Amino acid sequence: MFFAGESVPEGTKITLTLPDDFHHHFRDDDKLKTVSGHASQRFGRCIAMPNLQPPVVKTDMALAYRDRILASLPSIGPKVEPLMTLYLTDMTTPEEVKKAYATGFIHAAKYYPAGATTNSEFGVTDVKKTYPALRAMAEIGMILCIHSEVTGHMVDIFDREAQFIDDIMKPLVEDIPDLKIVMEHISTKDAVDYVVTAPERVKATITCHHLLYNRNGKFSKISICDLYTQLWRFFFEWRRQKKFDTCPCFTDVIKFPL
Repeated sequence: MFFAGESVPEGTKITLTLPDDFHHHFRDDDKLKTVSGHASQRFGRCIAMPNLQPPVVKTDMALAYRDRILASLPSIGPKVEPLMTLYLTDMTTPEEVKKAYATGFIHAAKYYPAGATTNSEFGVTDVKKTYPALRAMAEIGMILCIHSEVTGHMVDIFDREAQFIDDIMKPLVEDIPDLKIVMEHISTKDAVDYVVTAPERVKATITCHHLLYNRNGKFSKISICDLYTQLWRFFFEWRRQKKFDTCPCFTDVIKFPL
């Protein structure tokens, strides 16, 4: 058994020649061409986050954003494939998610708790308001990606993920039993323990730096063996822009060599 921060035995290493990034911020406008160029050098596909200004809340907005990403890709060399998402709000309708999924280009909807992260002010204020759209997503097989964090000021910032699991995730998984869910960039042992015991339709992404940097070992206490034995439940992602993180880590340029 080995833990985060320890060397991995040579025989357990896996080489990914053209991986996917399951949580990617392409940005927009002036930054888009730079970011898409770096992504094309390292990834085959990237899930495009929808928290732009304004957020990508409609199908036509997602398709227009996809067109901008494709137009920004390098003219020579490999080109990353953007997998588009919708920004879920209290007002997202079943008809909208069905329309989005039918395009073949929009693969998921992203749940941001209102006020939890960058450009999340239009996010979800009450999960029950999204249930009609989520039930439609479950019906058609569309994935829900979740920023798993409560926003109450009475909850310590390092406990917000665990609180979200109790307050939102567990009831949601029970209420909509066919919905496919990905908890994004999980950062605590609580989340790993939940995912490995949750129904198989619940998965998670983990950012590499959360395996390296933490507060008082909160994450590093996770046995990497726990991840390997349930590896099909987890995906890795690479990020993040320094400006917006409590524990800054900019990896858009280097990605893997973290």
